[in-house]
Amino acid sequence: MAESLHTVLSKSFVPKLDLRDRENLSIKEKQTTYKLSFGKRRASVAYQVDGNIISDGNKCDYLILARQDAATANDEKWKSVFVELKATDVEHAVKQLDATLNHALFKHPSVNEVHARLVAKSFPANNANPAYEKAKRQFKKNHPGCTFKQVTSGHPDRID
Repeated sequence: MAESLHTVLSKSFVPKLDLRDRENLSIKEKQTTYKLSFGKRRASVAYQVDGNIISDGNKCDYLILARQDAATANDEKWKSVFVELKATDVEHAVKQLDATLNHALFKHPSVNEVHARLVAKSFPANNANPAYEKAKRQFKKNHPGCTFKQVTSGHPDRID
């Protein structure tokens, strides 16, 4: 069996949150917080992408990996959650998520479920920021297998 994305990353990078069984996790940067619930205990780990895994160009802040329920011990599959924490400038945040998902390292066969989360203190009302709405549409077109969601800082998100 091939190595999982977590195994590949852990050889070169120290996780922000170590791999362990947890039902919830929280990541905070400056005044923006992402809270994630898995609905049940599952092995999960978080890596800092910005300035750690990727040091130049556009990139998101964090990658959370959560182990899927496996049919066998040799069938290790993972959910990936790419997280960008922003106080403002949500249009740029979408570009950062897009660039990170396009990075070859993260296109790994052990990941069979991909999520992108933009976490901000507030979001513009629909159509109040046409550039942001256009960036979201383009992201969804570029990554059709990825669920994109905007989450207000401090509010819980759930991925079962």
